[in-house]
Amino acid sequence: MKVERSSKSTDKEVAGSKRTLIKHKAMSLSIRFLVSTLMKLTKNRRKKLINNIGKIILRFATKTRKRAINNIVRAMPELSIKEATDLAFEAYGNCAYGVAESFWLSQVDPDIFCDEETLQILQSGTGACIATMHLGCYEAVPLAVAKFANNSVTLTNIPNFLADEMDFYSAVNITAINKKSAHAFSQLLIQAGNNAYISLHCDLYANQTEVTFFGQKTKAPAGVVLLAKMTKKPLLLAYAVYQDDGQVQVFFETLQQQRSEKNLAEQEIEQNVEQVMAQIYQRFEQIIRQYPSQWYWSYNRWKNYES
Repeated sequence: MKVERSSKSTDKEVAGSKRTLIKHKAMSLSIRFLVSTLMKLTKNRRKKLINNIGKIILRFATKTRKRAINNIVRAMPELSIKEATDLAFEAYGNCAYGVAESFWLSQVDPDIFCDEETLQILQSGTGACIATMHLGCYEAVPLAVAKFANNSVTLTNIPNFLADEMDFYSAVNITAINKKSAHAFSQLLIQAGNNAYISLHCDLYANQTEVTFFGQKTKAPAGVVLLAKMTKKPLLLAYAVYQDDGQVQVFFETLQQQRSEKNLAEQEIEQNVEQVMAQIYQRFEQIIRQYPSQWYWSYNRWKNYES
């Protein structure tokens, strides 16, 4: 039996699509105006303004504020509640600026540091998988990669309509893949096969592989390690931090290479992935302890889960 949709229903869908399009256009124009206004300020004034806006947002975001403070106390119990609270506000302000700089990446010129072995990998043109974190300027790592290679790739949460309209990434030679896409991992595999340098944030909670983080068990995303193993690419770790004057510094490190999985059983491969992720998270913790005011503390890092 053939069922035809009523023209009335179709008209409603068309009207709804038009309203959505108008809403997205208005949001895009508003953000474009805000960014152009901010760009008229000096770097220091812009950083101070966005930092203060971030702190104001956290003051009214009760759940986010409580989670950040609880996470800090959980990770660093030696701090008092006042110290943890002050750190939460300072970190949130710094992270607000780290996110905002995604809107003017063409104006960001990071200082880049790495050893000779890592430099050779970055300049080889044969690609690598890079584990990074929500620290300092969030997109500084793929931006720094683009200084060495023509194929810098990352995942992004920025809505497609906004990214297409404002061209954040392609303007600085970065390919951005929507992480919410059902085919995101497949697209990463294709890019890796084309010798891309793929930067992925790995410091979020994800129900993939167990790690110990600040002395407590949790779970983490293992996609960057799996990608490196599946494509036989080197695995790097990188992070970005701000200096007092607002200058971004990006550090690259080569992770110890694991033995070949050519003849390993599936269970052995999974164990090997856990070992590499444990190494990554151990290093993440060291970096966070060094720059606690630049890491985003408000994610639900230690969700309860069934072992």
